[in-house]
Amino acid sequence: MRRPVKLTHLVLVAVSLVCLHVICLLVFRAQATVVTYPFLVLAPLLACASCCWQAATEEPASRSPWVLLSAGTFLWTFGISLSAWEDIFRHSPQSAAWFSDFSFFLYGVPVLLAISSASAKQRIPFFIWMDAAQALLTGFLAYVSIFSVVPFSDTPLAPVSASTLVLTYNTENFILAVAATLRLFAQPRGQERRFYVVLFWFLWFYAVIAYVYNSWAAVMDLHSVMDVLVDLPFLFLAVATMAPRTLRVEAEPAPQKQTLAIFVENVCPIFYTVALLALSISLMRQHFYAGTAGTFTAIVVYATRSTLLQGRYIRIQRELHEARDRLEQMALTDALTDTANRRRFDEALVLEWSRATRNRHPLALLLVDIDYFKMLNDRYGHPGGDRCLVSVARALQSALPHSGDLLARYGGEEFAEILPSTDEAGARLVALTMQEAVRMLNIRNETSTGPFMTVSVGIAVFEPPQGAPSDIIEAADRALYRAKQRGRNRIEATGQLDFLRNNTQ
Repeated sequence: MRRPVKLTHLVLVAVSLVCLHVICLLVFRAQATVVTYPFLVLAPLLACASCCWQAATEEPASRSPWVLLSAGTFLWTFGISLSAWEDIFRHSPQSAAWFSDFSFFLYGVPVLLAISSASAKQRIPFFIWMDAAQALLTGFLAYVSIFSVVPFSDTPLAPVSASTLVLTYNTENFILAVAATLRLFAQPRGQERRFYVVLFWFLWFYAVIAYVYNSWAAVMDLHSVMDVLVDLPFLFLAVATMAPRTLRVEAEPAPQKQTLAIFVENVCPIFYTVALLALSISLMRQHFYAGTAGTFTAIVVYATRSTLLQGRYIRIQRELHEARDRLEQMALTDALTDTANRRRFDEALVLEWSRATRNRHPLALLLVDIDYFKMLNDRYGHPGGDRCLVSVARALQSALPHSGDLLARYGGEEFAEILPSTDEAGARLVALTMQEAVRMLNIRNETSTGPFMTVSVGIAVFEPPQGAPSDIIEAADRALYRAKQRGRNRIEATGQLDFLRNNTQ
């Protein structure tokens, strides 16, 4: 219940200022110039203060846009203060531009910088410095455009006419409003979206009010109730900025809209470069060197940004490929023993089976089972059993003769070895080496096979392979079963002919 009251108070304060401004202008018509300026300064000053307050309450990552908007409203406040000094003390004519107009024009520089800045997640510090350099150059070119001279030179000022300046203001305001619309369409989430919503409504409100007021001020060289129009967009900005935040869950945009939003998000950072390029080209005829410097800077900034982004894209792609390779490796590796898992074994067996069939080379498969592993697991517990599996896996791996041989954890306490281009004699030699490597571990497990842990091995050799990969697995499994049936701690083999004969029977 407290939030509507607080918002109501903000609106009442804004309405009271507007009414007070109207009353003062109606009562003191003769002193309208003196009376109106305190209100014209107060409205943008309140907007600037509210943006500063909002920037101070934001998280550091989301603070930058509010700081830039604060700078923009401060420049506008400074401009209206200069305008008051020029009107009241210097009695400057309204038919030409003066230094207050330069400040009014510069107000759009940080605002456009806020619009064109990348979102907090995509922000790159070096790009912020490049955009700041563009902002300074834009201010320099704006001064040259308005006064037709280079700053700090001895050449007398030659300001543009009021009608030309009004057209420039209206164009600037329209460009800012359209840019804010595109930026809002990119749909940044969270507090960033709130900033662009507020900026969108403020800039369109300001563009319409400025068009109406500038059209009237261009023909009327006096202050009147129309001055109240100037208060409205800044008071709106102050109220919208200070208004309570409402938490709202936003629906995920449609895929087509999301794609377009991503495109706009990536295009926004070059808004400023395009604006600087357009301003530079427009100045090149009257001020060749200044326009050329601006054009060159815009091209260099764009080229640098594109090169860095391309490099960043290539680096990210490489990191993604490396991460994908690591994930694939993890998906194909047994987490405990760091050997190939069952999925990797199945893929490798199909590959080696096809290669052996094509080249007509023998293919051997060994199934290795730890004898009486359950007794060892019960005696030492699951941690002890896991340590035993790791040690056995290392021992079996050390017994493989070729780098192309594959050791995999087939399941539980069972391992499988694929030996390409290996006949039965070679497979038996590898099996004996594995048994010896396991025996050398000296892991205590007193059973009928002896005081230390042992393994049983089933061998299947197909030369050349015929049938399907599952046939050689079945043949090796039969050989392992026979080794267990005949007392364990032994090696049994099943050849291709034996397997086919048994299947036929």
